[in-house]
Amino acid sequence: MVRRGSVAAALIVAITLAMVLGIKAAGKADARGFFGPGPLLADINLVFEVLLVLGLTVGMLLARAGNIEAHRRNQTTWVLVNLVFVSFLMAPSIAGFKFNGIADLKDPGNLATWVHASVGTLTAIAGTWLVLQMNDVLPAALHTRHWKGLMRATLAGYWLVALLGIATYRAWYAS
Repeated sequence: MVRRGSVAAALIVAITLAMVLGIKAAGKADARGFFGPGPLLADINLVFEVLLVLGLTVGMLLARAGNIEAHRRNQTTWVLVNLVFVSFLMAPSIAGFKFNGIADLKDPGNLATWVHASVGTLTAIAGTWLVLQMNDVLPAALHTRHWKGLMRATLAGYWLVALLGIATYRAWYAS
């Protein structure tokens, strides 16, 4: 059962990566999205952000129900899928974003983008750290003793990032 769960998780991550790279390779990344105002990959990313926080919330419920193995697999899958989106969509987007100084933050779209990127970076680092700890990849000396608090803060961070992502989408494409 554990092996099937790991294979399923790896498949989900691989499919996500293939989808993102396939859309980019086909030259459809900037095609009109299904929500209308934004490009296709921005729309897919927006839907993904909502699914991500819902999936991570289900993972929290699995832990509360005492199904720690399912919780571990679930959270690992979602954090890895998130890293695919961060690496292949969000990081390149922010890398191309021009920031000329603090005065740029007066614009709500710029502010939402930078807060989203900042909170998202910290949240992705915390999520990755927790997944590495849960899967015994980190040496014991690097394990955090306050992992429950970090898990709660990280889940809250993912929710905040999703809301900021919606605000960023709205500022750039729906305003």
